[in-house]
Amino acid sequence: MRLFFVFLLLSTFVGGSSFLLGHNTLLPTRIWTARRSRFNTDCVNFSLGAKKKKKSSSAASSSSSGSGSGGGFGAVKEKGPPTKKQILKRVEQTYGGTTPQQIARATQERIQTRIRQLPAPIQMALQLYQQIQQWDAHLSKLSLLQQAQLDPSELEGAKRARNELNRMYQENKDIIASDQDLHNLLQKFTWDASADAKTARSMTGDMNAETTQRIERACQAVAEAVVEQEGLCLDVGCGFGVLVPFLIKAGVPAVNIHGVDLSEEMIKNAKEQHGVSKGKSPTFTSCDFLNEYNGPSSINGDNESSRQLFRAAIFCSCLHDLPDPMAALTKATSLLEVGGKIVIVHAQGASHVLKQVHSNPVLVQRGLPTTEELANLPNLRLLEEPAV
Repeated sequence: MRLFFVFLLLSTFVGGSSFLLGHNTLLPTRIWTARRSRFNTDCVNFSLGAKKKKKSSSAASSSSSGSGSGGGFGAVKEKGPPTKKQILKRVEQTYGGTTPQQIARATQERIQTRIRQLPAPIQMALQLYQQIQQWDAHLSKLSLLQQAQLDPSELEGAKRARNELNRMYQENKDIIASDQDLHNLLQKFTWDASADAKTARSMTGDMNAETTQRIERACQAVAEAVVEQEGLCLDVGCGFGVLVPFLIKAGVPAVNIHGVDLSEEMIKNAKEQHGVSKGKSPTFTSCDFLNEYNGPSSINGDNESSRQLFRAAIFCSCLHDLPDPMAALTKATSLLEVGGKIVIVHAQGASHVLKQVHSNPVLVQRGLPTTEELANLPNLRLLEEPAV
């Protein structure tokens, strides 16, 4: 049965984590492998509040009291997030206007510019990859009888394209080695190109009541797992930090929120919007969650034994964007404490994701996990039945 959930909750048990499925869930994560992403040489960690050099105790005290009282001699005033007017000005400069048509056109142009800057072999590989994904999506919609009636030359052409792409992987393995690498590259270009516009839309538009309630319900489930234990929560595919105010409202301290996203531009916007209180802000990391992210390190070091774990991980409207959603959930499980929870939510539901699969099979290659797939995840148990 196809899972048409909006919210999902899972919980870990001994040796694993828990899984919660319900009305409003957020999705993202991937599996930890030894090979690092070839497009992000490093995880860019914006640990807001610990990034700048430590001040002397007297200077720190002066800064704190100055900002609290509105200023004073020697006080350092913290820079707040940009205003709505500043955001709109940036959008106009970046996209050549603020209408949906102007933004859509400029976003596509920005993506194409990034692609043209790639080495010629990688451009060719991207083109082949997109053709193959579109062909596979077309093939999946046909019955066995319809597939049997296809022109043999079409099938042969698809086979040649796949063989050529595999050859290119071998020849360029220091840059790209798999479909997942190309998928991530296209996702990164897409979200980088649209980051400023999406951030602006969140500031200038209103979220409808139904979506707001779903997000609040999901964040409340996170808070229930995190607050009492004074634990950490992970926001996978955090984008520009849209969940931060919802999580804080639910009771999660800002400093306990960790967001990870493939897009550096999204993370820059998240830092700008929510990284304004020194020592009290979320931590945002830009990297490939599946292949690079390993969670925060404790003060004792950054080896595996000192790694801090999360009490909850939330995936909000992003699980379908990952190249392997099931591997993402497995990765999230590995980052949770025993008894931790995974919350999966898509505000528009699984039917919306299926529409994306049909309209954009290159970036969205499958629907949300089925009930059967979720039930077979190791070290997880279902806490709430998914909404169907």
